[in-house]
Amino acid sequence: LIGQAFPYTPVANPRHMVADWSFGIRDADMQQAVDDARGKGAEVIIVLSHNGMDVDLKMASKVTGIDAIMGGHTHDGVFQPVVVENAGGKTLVTNAGSNGKFLGVLDLDVKDGKVADFRYKLRPVFSNLLEANKDMQTLIDKIPEPYQKELAEELAVCDDVLYRRGNFRVYLLPVDLRRADGKFWMHRLAF
Repeated sequence: LIGQAFPYTPVANPRHMVADWSFGIRDADMQQAVDDARGKGAEVIIVLSHNGMDVDLKMASKVTGIDAIMGGHTHDGVFQPVVVENAGGKTLVTNAGSNGKFLGVLDLDVKDGKVADFRYKLRPVFSNLLEANKDMQTLIDKIPEPYQKELAEELAVCDDVLYRRGNFRVYLLPVDLRRADGKFWMHRLAF
């Protein structure tokens, strides 16, 4: 099992949070990690990635020896893995959506040190059927309280259908933080 962090973490987050860490798209380093794991006897290599689907597909085409990449970041709900061929064989690439709406379940049939077959399911998580943790729900309900006046203000009206990219995206809080004029503003989501 090899982890791959979001390559642009220092750009997308305050640098001081990851001051001593190094990030990037480094196929040669990934190839070395895969080769090292195989050299130590690993029969199956799974990469847990936060690259995003497009970057994972590209990595799968360049780095050999990875059996599957289970990714994130772009929030794509992939119902069947994309099979990517490369110089060393094939790599399964998948992504289980976002915000806990789905659980990606990958079963591998390994024979003689190789993946002979696989089964994959994107299982929906019916969180509304689970009882909420009372302490957490209280906290979630409390967050927007100081902003009720702003949240009630009508900012715009649209008489047509609005589309947004957010593959199977669901926000867990009734508010969303957006950066505007150097301040954080809270507003109720309208999608």
